[in-house]
Amino acid sequence: MRGVVTFVLKAFAGLVVLQVVFFALLMGAQAVPNQPIVDHLAQAVTTGDYGDPYGPDGVGGTADRFTECAELGYGVTTPDDPRSLWDLTTGGPRLSSCDDGKGEIAKLAAGEDFQTPATYFRYWSGYSVLTRPVLALTDVPGLRLVVTGVFAAAVLAAFLAVSRRLGAFAGFALFLPIAATTNALAMPDRAFTHGIALATVAAGVAVTAVAASRGWRAAVLGAGFSAALFCYTDLLTVPPMSWALCAGVAAAVTHVTRRDWRETWRTVLAVGAAWPVAFGFTWVFRWFIGALGQGLSVFSRVQEVSQFRLDGGDVSHAFGAGVVANWRFWTEHSITAVPVVVAAAVLLVVLLAVAVKRHGVAGLLGFAAIGLPALVVPAWYCVLSNHSQIHAFFVYRSLPAAVGVLLLAGVVAARRVGRTSAATEQSDHVLV
Repeated sequence: MRGVVTFVLKAFAGLVVLQVVFFALLMGAQAVPNQPIVDHLAQAVTTGDYGDPYGPDGVGGTADRFTECAELGYGVTTPDDPRSLWDLTTGGPRLSSCDDGKGEIAKLAAGEDFQTPATYFRYWSGYSVLTRPVLALTDVPGLRLVVTGVFAAAVLAAFLAVSRRLGAFAGFALFLPIAATTNALAMPDRAFTHGIALATVAAGVAVTAVAASRGWRAAVLGAGFSAALFCYTDLLTVPPMSWALCAGVAAAVTHVTRRDWRETWRTVLAVGAAWPVAFGFTWVFRWFIGALGQGLSVFSRVQEVSQFRLDGGDVSHAFGAGVVANWRFWTEHSITAVPVVVAAAVLLVVLLAVAVKRHGVAGLLGFAAIGLPALVVPAWYCVLSNHSQIHAFFVYRSLPAAVGVLLLAGVVAARRVGRTSAATEQSDHVLV
């Protein structure tokens, strides 16, 4: 027990150090000169690459260009802003989004002294570590191309990390529902902000898979880092996707390497708890930094917005309304959603039958442990009901992630004992 306590304390200390690193990177991003960024944003307004809040995603859904406007405008203020780098970084200056933002960009491009309010402290906005330097060097289409490369590299890393430890079939089972039934693959081009978020999810899965092959404590550290990184770069798009995938992959890798359902359960519970703790701590730490620079009013403003995200607005307050809204959007806007769900259900029945035949009750217990994180998704929709209903057009992507976790659980539970043990042991030394 003492060893566990020591581990938790060391992990917490590491998480605190990570926050300091995050803030240093954010300050570096804020230090990027604004003039070339303003020039490229003015060009984007002219070409139509900035301005429209929403648009078609090319596959039957909606591209969230509103959030793209928000991220493009983060950190932007007049090049001669007299405020200190500390004040700007702790507060978070940001242009208004889309239509209003176009007018502000015009003022800045004309040389007017327009100091953007530094009040966007609700999120870390760590995406600016990538977007601001790139946007200072190239235009918005160039930024989208860079994000596409990052997204592709992260997805490839995640697939390789999972398939090398669990087999290619497991890798496809985990990721195919997302790729085949959502607009995820279109996001780097249609709304690069979501491309960054999904790339962070994929990178987190890769890190967690590698870490889990070294034991449950390493899995906790890997998932905790993944959660903190996701909180750093995301604007509350698909947190339950990252949570479910990281916990499910950690449990699956443990099940294959240890072949003890008790170890699998210990890992999934530890990782399942570590992810929200790291995510929540990272988010609260951002508010703490904001309060250091902007005063205690930061907390009251955050409280107001948080309460609205939980249950405010003109939405249904019935229990499970968030789940219903996302299910409807997914099945009504993705022609492949229902066929994939039906196929997945049939495949799961077969896999469970095989698991019971080969491993008996232990097979079912292993499946239950690996598949447990799928419940994170509907639970998230219920807790953040307001946000989940208003933003169902992108929050829905976590549903196929839950399907992927269940399929992964079935594939791993049905696996023959020792089938890939040699490959798994060898892959433990490959940092992919």
